[in-house]
Amino acid sequence: MSLAKVPTIRPLSWPVTTAIALNLVPVIGVLFWGWSAFALIFLYWLENLVVGVRTLASMVAAAVVGGGMNWLGALFFGAFFTLHYGLFCFGHGVFVMALFGANTMMGDSILDLAGAAGALFAEQSNLAIGFASIVGWQVVQFVLWLRRGEARTSNILELMGAPYPRIITLHVAIIFGGFLLMLLNQPVWGLVVLTLAKMAYDVADAAKQTRPVAANEA
Repeated sequence: MSLAKVPTIRPLSWPVTTAIALNLVPVIGVLFWGWSAFALIFLYWLENLVVGVRTLASMVAAAVVGGGMNWLGALFFGAFFTLHYGLFCFGHGVFVMALFGANTMMGDSILDLAGAAGALFAEQSNLAIGFASIVGWQVVQFVLWLRRGEARTSNILELMGAPYPRIITLHVAIIFGGFLLMLLNQPVWGLVVLTLAKMAYDVADAAKQTRPVAANEA
């Protein structure tokens, strides 16, 4: 009589563990620091700006590795990306302000995103910890990208277009969820669900990106 083979449980990779740990910061913010739906969604909007900086860093890294004409492509398309992506994020931010922040009296108007950010961080100083966690996760993403050797194989045009599907997919869901929470008078459990949904997205992304590395190391 043979004993059934007990399946082995592989430990979580460090990127997945990091994604979970960093995404717990917004959960703590909602449960213990009193973050509102507007504060949470504005923080997630700020992540778009950090993603943009990471994209520019990836373009520069690809140019450093590729050399030659890659530098011209990085300079030209980097400038174009900064303008186009900046306008895209500005429009997105104005929409977030109009939908969630119109009654908060932060900034001179819904167009004053910098003023709103300054007022929000002054009112809830612990949002800086949340922002630091977002920056930390994007640094991890950049390290994973370098580790896989994609600076040598990535196309500048592909790098330039990479952030847009993420924003459209993730933030449509976040804004829709936030709108529902506003209608429900922002229940804490709903805000926690929103943060956990964002965590699940980042964890799945980390698992997908590290799977080829784990296969090679096995």
